[in-house]
Amino acid sequence: MTRTAVTIITGALLTALTLNSHAQNGAETGTPFGRGEDSTRCMRNTSLYSTYYENKDYNMAVKFWRDVLKECPGSSKNTYIKGEAMYKEFFRKTGEKAYVDTVLMILDQRTRYFNEAPANSLRKAFALYEFGGNDTAWARQSYNLIREVMEVSPQSFDHTYSSLYMAVAARCYFLKVIDASRVMDAYAQSMKIVDDQSARRLGDARYFEARKNIDLVFKSSGVATCENIEKLFTASVEKTPADTAMLKKVITMLSETGCQGSELFYKATTRLYDTEPSAASAAQLAEMNVARKKYSEAEKYYTEAVDLETNNVVKSGLLTKLATLELTSDNKQAARDFAKAAYSLDPANGNALFIVAEAYAGARIGEAFENQTVYWVVVDYLVRAKSTDPGLKNQADERIAIYSRLYPTKEEAFFRSLVNEGAAYNVGGWVNESTTVRFRKQ
Repeated sequence: MTRTAVTIITGALLTALTLNSHAQNGAETGTPFGRGEDSTRCMRNTSLYSTYYENKDYNMAVKFWRDVLKECPGSSKNTYIKGEAMYKEFFRKTGEKAYVDTVLMILDQRTRYFNEAPANSLRKAFALYEFGGNDTAWARQSYNLIREVMEVSPQSFDHTYSSLYMAVAARCYFLKVIDASRVMDAYAQSMKIVDDQSARRLGDARYFEARKNIDLVFKSSGVATCENIEKLFTASVEKTPADTAMLKKVITMLSETGCQGSELFYKATTRLYDTEPSAASAAQLAEMNVARKKYSEAEKYYTEAVDLETNNVVKSGLLTKLATLELTSDNKQAARDFAKAAYSLDPANGNALFIVAEAYAGARIGEAFENQTVYWVVVDYLVRAKSTDPGLKNQADERIAIYSRLYPTKEEAFFRSLVNEGAAYNVGGWVNESTTVRFRKQ
């Protein structure tokens, strides 16, 4: 055999040995598709499962997909994306928990070959939440996964996973897996993520929807008590009193939870009024101060509300409330003045006339007889009040029955030359009203 022939045969043997040694799959070699025949087989199986997958024939697709995952697990991220989708669909059709376990395994292996651990943990948390229902073990696992990502990689969250975090926490609270403080933490953390990202993406409606979803889940979780809301927002109201969006949210949340009597509600409303004064917020502050029995503050805010209001009917109502406040404080002349101003703005305001009557009742303008004549004016206004507002009829009639018994007697009037009922008469003093003579019924 010639040297040349020996060289050729030796080269052929070496080539064969080399090809045989390289016929290894990707899992063994650490390459995407493996080498030699295994590489070819991996690419063929990838093509086959992909074709079946696109036709939604998952039962056939998964047969070839398993070989790809086993032999060339680092070939493509799509292997994991499509595998996750198929096994989720298998679970939806059968309810077999083993399929969800496979989804978790797929995501673990995806992390091994393509990193992205936080993102894959979030995907696992979502799968466990989506399919977990009231399974406490899955709920706990989902919560632990998503909470860990929040602690170590909050930048991995987007609007979707921020909403998911709140939903997972609420479910775990319902299942008694976590306590209320953890739900509050989830609310604060998820909302901060959404707010921070929204500030960088102004006008992106997805973050607006995420805020709504997070708020809705928190409100319906059972954790949104007055005490817990105060714990969540008191510091923010103190530190950022000019953040009107936050103040409005706090006010709305407290209102919907029935916490308008809380100190935080008052502070938030006051801060909002300082930044965005309006007739409505001034009136609200006035009413809160009435409830707190801080009448001077209430009067201040009612007066400011009247100054800010442009609608005459609404302004009339505010003046009526101010008149009522003055009447409660026994400032009868001021009550009368505010009530008359209210009626001048809205002639249908029978309450204003009723307050004028109550302001005059018991007025002291002189001697006993003169004080008795005031009740003629009082009854005049009560008659006008029930005529203006029929809803006041019963209340007005009760007072008319009482006050008419306080008219002067016929004999008392006779000594002052008043002998004819119906005669014109002017009541003096600060009352200063025209009326007609009437006698007390004996």
